[in-house]
Parts: sequence; structure tokens; C-alpha cells
Amino acid sequence: MPEYQNEAQIEELADAYRHAARLPPITKQSLSELDIQNIISNIKLRHDVNFDKDLSFRPNNEGSKGQQKERHSRMYWLALEAELHLYTRLFQGTPPLRSSGHADPSVYFQRAQKRVPKVFETIHDVLKSLVPDRDHQRVDEHLDVRMLMQEIEKGVCDMVALVEWTARLLKEHCAPMRDEWVDKMVGLMRKGATGTTLNMKIIVESLKGLIGMLETMKLDVANHQIRNLKPLLIEDTISYEKHYHLDRIVKKRSKVNFEAAQRWWANVVERLQVHHAPATKPVNRTGLDMFAQAVVSNAFSRDTRQELPDTFYLDYDRLRALKSEIEDLVHFEICFSMFIKLRKDLGHDVALSNAARHRLRSSLTAIMGESIGHGSQAWIYNSESLSLEIYRQAQVMAGRSPIFGHHSLQATNEYLRSLFYNTFTSHASTMEATLLPQVLSSIHKHSNSSPTELYNSLVTLPPPTSTPPFIPAPPTVDTFSFYNNTPQDRLCDLARRISHIVLLHWRIWAPITYVQDDASGFVTYLPMPPPPPPQPAITTSTIPQSASPPPPAPICPPPTSEHDVQVVSVMKTGDAPDPGSGYESSVSDHTRLP
Repeated sequence: MPEYQNEAQIEELADAYRHAARLPPITKQSLSELDIQNIISNIKLRHDVNFDKDLSFRPNNEGSKGQQKERHSRMYWLALEAELHLYTRLFQGTPPLRSSGHADPSVYFQRAQKRVPKVFETIHDVLKSLVPDRDHQRVDEHLDVRMLMQEIEKGVCDMVALVEWTARLLKEHCAPMRDEWVDKMVGLMRKGATGTTLNMKIIVESLKGLIGMLETMKLDVANHQIRNLKPLLIEDTISYEKHYHLDRIVKKRSKVNFEAAQRWWANVVERLQVHHAPATKPVNRTGLDMFAQAVVSNAFSRDTRQELPDTFYLDYDRLRALKSEIEDLVHFEICFSMFIKLRKDLGHDVALSNAARHRLRSSLTAIMGESIGHGSQAWIYNSESLSLEIYRQAQVMAGRSPIFGHHSLQATNEYLRSLFYNTFTSHASTMEATLLPQVLSSIHKHSNSSPTELYNSLVTLPPPTSTPPFIPAPPTVDTFSFYNNTPQDRLCDLARRISHIVLLHWRIWAPITYVQDDASGFVTYLPMPPPPPPQPAITTSTIPQSASPPPPAPICPPPTSEHDVQVVSVMKTGDAPDPGSGYESSVSDHTRLP
């Protein structure tokens, strides 16, 4: 092994060969989440697509799970390297095994084949899932795994020719922007497999690049399909989700605690002290208003007793992000109130200009940095730096030279911390009183809008970032907007997003959980169920016949020029698989192409 310099590297290869996984990190099965039939039955993606202009799939490589995947991947490719070295020793080693009195090397070869055949199988299977049917025979001919392993055994396998053929096929079907990646993969194979001595490390690097390229192509295809199907998916949101949830109720597979959701709604009605409206006024509007008020109240509340029920499970990430943004906005307003008080104490009691607000807001945002979105403790932690900057800008605006004494800085910091602790609730109440009318106005304006109209009216494009388009940022608090937008702009944005969540949720869940139709065409509130023990499980007979889920739909064929027509018939039914760990759809949450 000339490319290895010490025993530790050789031992690492041996350990990986013994213990690493047999399958490559990317397989046809792991990529099956990106197949069209799984996309259109993925309930989370179908809900998320309503809220993001740039929703797409991306590899889920973040956090501890991503680090674990990276470790397993590294072990696998080391093990593949070791296996290729073992093949070389079996057939080209000195002295030859046959002349050394050992058994036929073919016996050892059969036992050594742990990973190389499976790499070829993976390339074969994923390629066939990416190319049209007319190219399947070509793939079968060039990637005949049994034939390739026989060629390796006889020492006549031309890996360069195999990779060059694969590259030509990839270039026929992938975007031109990927050509450089493909050429790099071919160049590595030529470098590693040409000459008197094979460099297994470089050969494995080429195969790793090829597998990665296949994953990227699969992602490109999936994201292209999402873009093409997005109008259909959005327009069918309410119908599909109703059928989906009712289907799971019938099959007793729902994870939603309906009794708890009904108790929550009954408590909302009781708390807001809103009774049935006169017969001349539909209760639906009043119920929707109460529902919106409950959601807004939850966004501002720190009371865990007001947590939203399981029916919101598809919106939990969005609601947490909204709550974090609101909490940060409240802390910003507390900082501004302190700034105004300091200016008055310094004798500068004039109206605060937009330029001054922007200057202070940008400075505070820079101090908080990535701490924005991490709750009140992050503001407490940064209070010393925040109070120093507020004090400095107040002095400058009052026409004084910034002078900082230890006592004044300590007092300023303690004052800001006390404001955070003691005035958060009052500032939050003021902001809630400002935001709620905007939410109700938006809801009334769009009460009769279709899901597509809601999407076009209420979803805005995210700010530009340096993140590659196929790996969008996760759904966290947007520091760009904090820096560039006024508080009024932020509240308008929050009102749009909250009203969008409220309108979709109410239309989907109200007839299932919160309200029921009566003969007059109006709605009445479902009675609050008794506390546990829970009521008997819901059966098919409790669901109106008109709402019964349709029979299972046929599996959607691979993408073709006319596949959209067949997809529509599948979109109104189907049971989504549990979300996999390999990919995520992201809201900008595979998680999050333009």
C-alpha cells in the first residue's frame, strides 16, 4: 500500500473493513423518499408547500444526526478502499497465492466481496430510476454486476471506461451546471486507475463522487417535480388533508388527541366569553375570529397551559419561529423604550427619527448576531453589550461625548435587565393589541380565497442569501429582516403569516374537530367532551358518508411528459409514509429550487 505511510493508517483500513456498513451511504432505498409517489403522499411537504416560495428537498446533514451520518460515511469509504486493496493482493500480489500453497484465490475473493458488488448495484439501480425506460437496457448491459465482478477477478475490469460511459449518460440527462462535477469524477478515476500502480484512495474518491452525483440528480429531479406540481398541490391542500386525517381516524392510526383539541377549543370559547350569535349572523365568522385570537394569544403567551393542541402538528415549526420572532421584537421594543428614557434624562426630548431607529436597530442586531431566535435568555446574556450600545447612542444623540464609568455602565445594565424582566408582559400586550386587528383584517379580507389565492397574496419571497439554491436555509428567525425592516413592516409580515396558518387550519380542522354543520347551513360548536378517561375510538360510522376517504389510488408511474395528468388522480388520497431521516423538506425546514 504505497499511498499509506504508517501502520496506524493500515490498521484504520482493516478496522473499517471489519465493522463498516455493507451498503453505501446513498442507496435506491434511501433515495426513495424523493420518488414522485412519495412526494405527493408526503403530508408534511404538501402542507409546507403552501408557505414557502422556495421549498425544496435537501440532504439532512445537520446536527448530531448529520455528524453520525458523516462518521458512518467515512468508515464505509475506508472499508471500500480496504476491499479493493484486498482484491489486488488476491490476484496481483507477490508471491501469488496459488504458488504459496493456499486455496484457490477465487474462494477468498467470494468471501471478500462485501461492498464492491453493492456499490455497482446501487449505481445500477439509481441510474435506472433517473433515466427514461429507453435507456434501461444500456444500463443493464454496462452495469452487469456479476460480469463486472468476474472482470475484477480476472484483472480485466476497465474502471475508466465504465466511469466514462456513466459520465456520458449522466450528461445526457442532468443539467449542464453539473458537467464540471461529472468531469472531475472522471478525472479522478483516470488518475487513480491509470498506470502501473492503482491508487485505491483516488479510485474510491471517484466512486464517492459518482454516488454523490446520483444523489444530486435525484434531488434535482424531485425539486423540479415539486415546482411543476406546486400549483396542483396547493390548490388541493384542504381536500387532501381532510381526506388524509379522516382516513387515519377510520384506520385508528391518528396520533392527534381529538378529545384534548376539543377541550382546548371549548376553553377558548369559554375564556373569550363569546356565545352563539343571532340566527341572522353566521357563527362561522365569529368562530374564526375567536380561533384567530386564540392563535395570536398563544404566540405572545409564556403560559404552557395555553399550548396549542396536536391538530397544529404540521405547523409547530412555523409557530415556534413566529413566537421567537415576536419575543425578539418585544425585546427590541424594550431596548428602544430604554433608549428614549436615557435621551430624556440627558435632555434630548425630541421625536426619534426613522434613521436613528434604523441605526440603533442595526447595532443591536449586530450585537445579538446568531443569538436572535434563542429566547429571553439570549437577551439577558447580551444585556451588558446591549446596554452599553444604547447608552453610547443616547449620549451621541444628546450631543455629549461618550463617557463610560464603571458605575454608570453597571447601573445601565441592571436597568435594562430589570426592564426585560418587569416590562416584557406589558410590551407584549401592547404589541398583541396592535397585531390582532391586523390578523383579523387579513382573515376577513381573504376569508373566501382559495389556497392558491392565499399563497399568492400572503407568501413573500425570502431575502437573498449566499446559500446554494438547492440547500436553502432552515426555518429560523430572519436577521436580515430585523436589520432592514421597520417594526410596522415586521408586524404586517407576522399578520400575513399568522392569518395564512389560521385560515388553512380552520378550513381543514374545524369540520373535523371544532365545529359541525347543522341543517340551517350555519355551524355550532361541538360540545366539550368530558375529561379522561377518553371516549371510545372513532369508527367509520361516526364520519359523514360524504367525507369517507376514497379507495387507494394506483401508484404514480415514473415521471414522463404526461405524468401530471395521472398524478392528479393520486393526490386526493394515499397514506403518507413516516418522514425519513435522510432528507427533509425545508421551509426557508430536502428540510427548506427557486
